Amino acid sequence: MRRLNRVTFLLGLAAVVLIGFASSARAGAFSAPDVELRMAQDERPASRGYLTTPEELRVIAQKAAEGIEPYKSAVADVLDAANAGWGYELNASERCPNSRNPAWVHNERGIRRLYARALAYHLTGEEHYAEEVRHILERIMTQVLIISDVEQQCRLNFAWGTPELVASADLIETYWADMTCTGPLNTVYGDMTIGTGDCKWLFQNWLAKNPYYIVSYAAEENQSNWGAAATTAAAYIADYLWDRPDIQLIQRLPPELNGGIPMTYSPAEAYERANQLALDRMNGYRVDFHSSRSCDYLDGPQQHPDWPPVKSQITERGIVSEDARRDEYCNIPVYDGTYQNYPQVHLGSLIQQCELMWRRGDSSCYDNIDNTDLPNYTFIGPDGREKTTHLYPGRGSLERAINAIIIDSNTEWRHDSALEVAYRYYIQRHQFDGVEQWPAQLNRPSECAQDICFGTLTHGFASNEQPGLPPVIPPPGG
Repeated sequence: MRRLNRVTFLLGLAAVVLIGFASSARAGAFSAPDVELRMAQDERPASRGYLTTPEELRVIAQKAAEGIEPYKSAVADVLDAANAGWGYELNASERCPNSRNPAWVHNERGIRRLYARALAYHLTGEEHYAEEVRHILERIMTQVLIISDVEQQCRLNFAWGTPELVASADLIETYWADMTCTGPLNTVYGDMTIGTGDCKWLFQNWLAKNPYYIVSYAAEENQSNWGAAATTAAAYIADYLWDRPDIQLIQRLPPELNGGIPMTYSPAEAYERANQLALDRMNGYRVDFHSSRSCDYLDGPQQHPDWPPVKSQITERGIVSEDARRDEYCNIPVYDGTYQNYPQVHLGSLIQQCELMWRRGDSSCYDNIDNTDLPNYTFIGPDGREKTTHLYPGRGSLERAINAIIIDSNTEWRHDSALEVAYRYYIQRHQFDGVEQWPAQLNRPSECAQDICFGTLTHGFASNEQPGLPPVIPPPGG
């Protein structure tokens, strides 16, 4: 059935709750369902699942109804956002004057309220939430005809907001199946032809021709938090286009790469590209061509004279060098203990991409540690000159990067939704000591920052629970 009526919702909720209790009996503590939610490749999913799925949300709703924390508070928090108004202005030619605008794509404003509605649809079974999501997405893909490719801020703003646009559409997959909407009829950037058709098909067109085209440049050019956000958004879009092999995604490139000539990728190729860019960025194999003070110059005021210069990477000490320089230096051995916003923004986006890969059966991002010792690593810097540096073993670890903030420098962590997601993974699969200290940084329920929304709802768990494995869906082309 296309629509989720009240009876269907209650029957589904009862079935999922029974699955949850069966898992509890095996684990010795009540836990989220794991194996039962895994789907075979040849099954047509009702949701691909990004940070959560309808089945997981129904289990969460039941726990909240029983008064179990942190679920009760997290559900209440989401419903408050879902019931807030969504009256944001949309422009046919969308610009990005600053990091908070357009307001409709800002995570703490329009995106928060949209994604909350998609979550609320499955938490409550109330169909009007899904209809509001459909209406908002139709407004976006009909009224936002083009996003500025001149204003660099758009590369970041749409990298931050697009993953939740994708996740919101995914959560109404069965609701709007076979519905007719208005939206773009093709995927060519700058072509503003609008018509009617299948709602998901049109939204996929909009994602390919607008946000993917815009963020792809930062995915290739930037090794800072801009690049982390961009590869995450690109991976989300490419994954959501898993059933559209007809689409050719345009990957824009800076002049230093391929002479600036764009590449074209299928969704499966684009998904693999986005993930490889992220891993290479973590391990120090990419070069930042964006900033005039990039760590990849290996000199300048961004490198402290007391220590050897460090290129862009997550160092063996867990320092996110390309963002550490924003408040300190590329080559610091430890953060100075003051709040470091830029490394946390970077890691928040990276966690979001790692979680997507994990839900596609790939833990390589979460588990990544490059143990190769490259004392004479040579690369072409952003100034076009050959450079040599030492890449040390142990670099590239997301877990080590979180520890560098919370444990090594005792720095306040403010991107709590992202930390909720990372903690759920690493409490079971950590490679370093210290993960048990992370929960002290969580001020539940967590909402939205520039990276992940409502992390307590989707990834929080009670102290007597053992988290289950997420449902796994194959990646595009898998």
